[in-house]
Amino acid sequence: MKRRAPVFLVFLLLAILAVPAFAAGPYVGIEGGATFLQKAKVTGGFPDFDLKTDTGYGLGVVGGFDFGTCRLEGEFAYRKNENKDVSGGFTGDVGGDFSSMALMVNGYYDFKMVSPVFYPYLGVGIGGARDSLKVENGGTLIDDDKFVFAYQAAAGVAFNVTQELALDLGYKYFATTKPEFEESAGGGKAKVEYMSHNIFLGLRYSF
Repeated sequence: MKRRAPVFLVFLLLAILAVPAFAAGPYVGIEGGATFLQKAKVTGGFPDFDLKTDTGYGLGVVGGFDFGTCRLEGEFAYRKNENKDVSGGFTGDVGGDFSSMALMVNGYYDFKMVSPVFYPYLGVGIGGARDSLKVENGGTLIDDDKFVFAYQAAAGVAFNVTQELALDLGYKYFATTKPEFEESAGGGKAKVEYMSHNIFLGLRYSF
């Protein structure tokens, strides 16, 4: 048994050395896709209500550094959803929209040991966002924006089209702490939830 131990250690060392060294360097990219907001609970001076929105869109640009299997990047993204209807304190169709403009710092892990060409990835991010809400129902109930803390988690798959160009399809859960918007009438404040599910298609170019 003792004689086999050195053989096993040599085999293990050779296996580690055989793991390919993945290219590292800076990259830039673009992304875009569909944004699905969860029903938002609005609490404030008027009767509390739930706000439902239509499917919206999201657009973003990214730039970062690929360390081989790990990536660190900065991201600027904009999301917008048109209001659909409300329920709870009052019901009916409403006008306006709910949007978020965010600046994030993200970290990713690419599972390139699965395949250096087609591989899954996981990521998390934190940053800040400016949430903007406009709600109209006969008159303007809310029309305000606030800066809040933002966070997200991501998962997806990437495909290296060429050595420099990668295509990725991913899911992002993006949310913020509750912004407190000024009500247009009455001088009260309304706290609103912002939680979204996003399906993004992206392109990254590595230098």
